[in-house]
Amino acid sequence: MFLAPFVLAVLVAAQPGSPPTRDDAPAVPPDSAVLRTMPSPPLVEGPPEACAAEPDYVAGFDALVRGEDARAVESLERVLEACPQHPYAPELARLARARLTPGGKLAQETLARPVVLMSAEDTSRGARASLTIVQTVHGITQGILLCEIAGCDDSRAYVAVSLLGGGAGAAAALLLTQNGLTPGQAAAINSGTVWGFGYGLSSIGSFDLDGDNAIASVMVGAVGFTGLGVLIAQFAQPTAGQVSLANSGGLWAGVVAGLLLATQDSNETQAFFAIEQGVVGAGLLTFALISRNLDVSRGRMLLIDSGGILGGLTGLSALFLLLGDDADSDVYLVGTAAGAVAGLAATTFLTRNFDVPDAPAVSIVPAAMGRHGGMGLTMLGRF
Repeated sequence: MFLAPFVLAVLVAAQPGSPPTRDDAPAVPPDSAVLRTMPSPPLVEGPPEACAAEPDYVAGFDALVRGEDARAVESLERVLEACPQHPYAPELARLARARLTPGGKLAQETLARPVVLMSAEDTSRGARASLTIVQTVHGITQGILLCEIAGCDDSRAYVAVSLLGGGAGAAAALLLTQNGLTPGQAAAINSGTVWGFGYGLSSIGSFDLDGDNAIASVMVGAVGFTGLGVLIAQFAQPTAGQVSLANSGGLWAGVVAGLLLATQDSNETQAFFAIEQGVVGAGLLTFALISRNLDVSRGRMLLIDSGGILGGLTGLSALFLLLGDDADSDVYLVGTAAGAVAGLAATTFLTRNFDVPDAPAVSIVPAAMGRHGGMGLTMLGRF
């Protein structure tokens, strides 16, 4: 099907002049783009009996374009019987016969293989399992914190409430995902839970909370961010790579900002945690928006994160080897931050082809080549 336009283009270009068009040509099916762009060439001027083969030739050409090779062979053979000197029918008949061979069928199957996009994720049992594990731990933690606020005096109460919370978390994760869950959706919900605990803990410092207020801050943060993750999973439907990119953006923004803030002599703990929360939130939001237009895999993000860790350690080690113990601690902090940023940038560049699709599907089959049946190899592929 895909070779017919090429063969016809070569044959038409080889003719001494443009072939005349006929007004009584059959109508072109509207759903055939090939027929719209490459109409069937007419018969050459010949004896009157050759005109009787024109309907068979048109039918054979249309069948070849539609992939009905057996019907095309039958129609084109009738054309050759009526008009052996036809300039196009022999080549088209040979093409149709070649496509009926096992090698030709293999080549067509190769070209017809669907292209699987990396961004397309299917539901998986592993995603449900990961969601169940994280939300079970989430429920257990919420139960213990709730018992702490309630002032449980008996250790058995802690055990009972933690079991109840864990069971509630596991049941919710399983019952609410009966229709399936993609890895990206599970990662969005679980990431929301983890970030919620992180923001709840940091809020203790930024708002100077203590006692039950501090515990409530952690509980509310975990529940609130988990709900936000559910909304993102439901409406945005991100992939696992997109979630990893957003997480890495928020994490490394917080790490670099924390290292630079640690160089300040101020002892304002509340300001430190407040700035950290703002920077991490900005990193999460920024890279979440970037990920919507960037097809990235979780594997590549793990490599980039490894590059950031290695870059930070390299910057710290290089400064320590050059300056020894006498240098100011701020120098090491800045060097570590700069090394982490450099490592992230370098690894991002080095892994730019990490998510490139695999080699295109290619089939190499023996086939008869040329007009005289010479043997050779045919290679077909999709690029």
